[in-house]
Amino acid sequence: MLPFLPFAAAAMPFILGMGLLFAEETDGVRYRFEEGSGQIEAQAAGPFRLRFTVTPSSGAARTLRVELPESGPKAWPVADVRVVDAEGGAVAVRRSGIEWAKLLIPLAPELSGIVIEAVEPAGGLPARTTDRDRRIEDGPDGAGVRIATWPGGKEAALSFRFDDSDPSHLDKVDPILREFGFRGTFMVNPGPDEPGSRRRSAFQARLEDWKALAERRDHELANHTARHRGAENDEEMEAEIRLAADIIREVAPHQGRLMALNLGGGTMWTTTRTLRHYLQANDHFEISGSLGMDDVYGARVEAFRKHLESHLGRGLWARVHYHAIGEGKGASEANFRAVLGIAAAHRDRIWNAGMAEIHRYQTARDGARLVPITSGPGELAFRLETTTDPALYDRPLELEARLPAAWGTVRIENGGGEEIPHTLVPVDGRQLVRFELPPVGDACRILAHP
Repeated sequence: MLPFLPFAAAAMPFILGMGLLFAEETDGVRYRFEEGSGQIEAQAAGPFRLRFTVTPSSGAARTLRVELPESGPKAWPVADVRVVDAEGGAVAVRRSGIEWAKLLIPLAPELSGIVIEAVEPAGGLPARTTDRDRRIEDGPDGAGVRIATWPGGKEAALSFRFDDSDPSHLDKVDPILREFGFRGTFMVNPGPDEPGSRRRSAFQARLEDWKALAERRDHELANHTARHRGAENDEEMEAEIRLAADIIREVAPHQGRLMALNLGGGTMWTTTRTLRHYLQANDHFEISGSLGMDDVYGARVEAFRKHLESHLGRGLWARVHYHAIGEGKGASEANFRAVLGIAAAHRDRIWNAGMAEIHRYQTARDGARLVPITSGPGELAFRLETTTDPALYDRPLELEARLPAAWGTVRIENGGGEEIPHTLVPVDGRQLVRFELPPVGDACRILAHP
């Protein structure tokens, strides 16, 4: 379910003209005329539902700009927002590829009212569990088990992302990442070439090199749309996303179905549908909250150091992104190496992987719970329950069991009695046992062998 919050009903009329600042907020939502002028009356009509009545002051073209809050107690679920007219008919909205919360809404002359609303995704979203749901602390003899925040006992996750299929990703980024022992996610625009165009797709020009990179399976390819150009309607948007996804899945069939999507900075997308529609239709997830690493932002090495320390302290997923790397490009090779050196110094504390692998683990973890079942002497038995689709969220979850030293060696079995491999780590006079379970919902038993 969407995290709907109650709205206080309010109607606030404003006379707005082109070039003026935003009016006062209505429940955190800001709005004004981008083109044209007139009176706007905004009224909260329910959870994440805002009704606008527009009275123009002239017959000129009108475009309404609306900005939805993305953080704080009034944050909207922007991937699930659509715009309809007074009769419920879909209205086309223009948005930036990386600012989906900012809506440009052309108003037809006969259109006097619209509704901006968040809608439930088809099939809903995975339910989230709490940290308490993901652990058992009162097992027999004081035994306990929990789902690890990150694999390998790591304190945080870290992903490196590289946008736009630049040749430097093949010539510099890939070998430097392997030199430092890190994995990256390459957001590619795989083309193909436009018929009759003299401009060659950078990805298609190096297609065999991209295939070789994918075949090594240390990095990950992800969807940055086919040609990084935006779309003027629903059909174009679907084609840009689906074409890129099809090519990537052909080049890297081992990656699994779920894929990261970023629509790209500097692109504009006009659609009547929610972003969630395209994500679900193509088995994608949208990425946001990433630290830009281009040198133009200044002091990137120090910014990364603080970014990583903050995420380590809070046990979160640190995300950074680059464009081209090298002399005269987005980021210098020296700064890139310095960042990797900082990450390497914390290698024992961070889990580095591709964005889809991290997302699959995080989402399955956040939708899982451990449920105790009847245990005998020297036995800790429980069931792993999940709310995610195992066809997409198939990355095994890591479990950590703290067991009495008197239990000695242990045997771990799934619901079918098959033995599950595990590792033992002594911690403070007790045993820490690490093992993996697929997020499919199954029973598990930890048996003592004194």
